Amino acid sequence: MSTSQQQQRVILVTGANKGLGFEVVKKLIKEPSSSKNDLILLGSRDLKRGQDAIKQLGSPANVHLLQLDTSSPSSIAQATNEIKQKYGGKLDTLINNAGIFIHENTVDAARSVFATNYYGIRTLNEHLSPLIKENGRIVNVASEVGAWALHEMSNDLQKKYKSSTLTKEQLDALVGDFISAIGSNRLEELGYNSKLPFLIYGTSKAALIALTRVEAREWSGAKNVLVLSVTPGLCKTDLSNHAPEARSAELGADSIVFPVNASANELENGQFYQDGQQKPQSCACPKDLSHLSKKQE
Repeated sequence: MSTSQQQQRVILVTGANKGLGFEVVKKLIKEPSSSKNDLILLGSRDLKRGQDAIKQLGSPANVHLLQLDTSSPSSIAQATNEIKQKYGGKLDTLINNAGIFIHENTVDAARSVFATNYYGIRTLNEHLSPLIKENGRIVNVASEVGAWALHEMSNDLQKKYKSSTLTKEQLDALVGDFISAIGSNRLEELGYNSKLPFLIYGTSKAALIALTRVEAREWSGAKNVLVLSVTPGLCKTDLSNHAPEARSAELGADSIVFPVNASANELENGQFYQDGQQKPQSCACPKDLSHLSKKQE
């Protein structure tokens, strides 16, 4: 095997046909040290949009389209099989970038958001973690809104999400109770701040940050795999309706790419990062978002 083949990394980026995921792929193929060696799998739910994205990138030979709807267990199973059949069944890095945001505060909206932002990532990671190579990385793209949402929960609920012995089953139960409570108007009773803007989205990302910590405990031992969560910050993408105050998607992508390339001694397994700096699992929102709550009603 040649040196270039030995050094080749296989990197999957989900939700990569536009926005942050597209910018992440663009950055990965422009890196001088890796652009010739890395094989990038551009994950896209829609085949045509994925093909168009690759054309926008200039159809580089080392970027391959992988059709993947992270909210669909059957699509995840199919994509896993494709990786096994076409790419040797090995991944160096999985970047879970796919995510959605819905303004409504309804049970249906919560189910849709959690299907992609939590359950989809949980299921995809279960399928693909056995394929991650020695010293590989799993990067879950969360949000600072998740840290704000956790900070607004009751102390008892915060302890549950932050517990060092939290299991996936316990986290699933927390998530299930949250979704049910939206329909029964029991959010405050459970310890959630029902007035928090972006409550459903924020709670889905709080759950993802907690899931990252659980996965890090489960998977790091055997192959020194690092499981990390990151926030790109509020970026000008379709998800934010290209908010004028937002940072560029290119800058947000830097936050996502950092744990892909950083050395292991720069990272702490299971932790939450932004712009290369470790962030707390929960923190107070530094902005006044009260004016945004009406937009969700």
